[in-house]
Amino acid sequence: MNKKVSLVAAFGVLALVGAGCSSTTAPSGTGSDVAVESTKSEGLDGTWVITEATGQYAEMNKGTKYIFAGDKLTTKLGIIETKGTITSKTDSEMTVSFEGMSNPFVYKYSMEGGKLVLELTSSGGQVFTLVKQ
Repeated sequence: MNKKVSLVAAFGVLALVGAGCSSTTAPSGTGSDVAVESTKSEGLDGTWVITEATGQYAEMNKGTKYIFAGDKLTTKLGIIETKGTITSKTDSEMTVSFEGMSNPFVYKYSMEGGKLVLELTSSGGQVFTLVKQ
């Protein structure tokens, strides 16, 4: 039973998707390659919930909350909580580094009729539609 719970938790963490805020690169000469948040992020800040999902583990992801606060992203589903940092972002793609994971996640995102649509680029077709709470 514990192996099953651990396996579900691991898949849950891997299946979670996030989005964040717009950014620009740091000014030249600052010695920083990390993206800098811009004011455009305010539209995504807050709590979003997956209402529609396609691809691998689609049903398992419905109901997952994505909480955006500046360059921070927290995903929650039941007792599983994953914290990450948005390390770079353009108008259509972002990179998130989650705690405890060595590889960053790259997401394509867009707004469609007030809903946030996310696609994890390495997931083989996972697409989530989220609504803001």
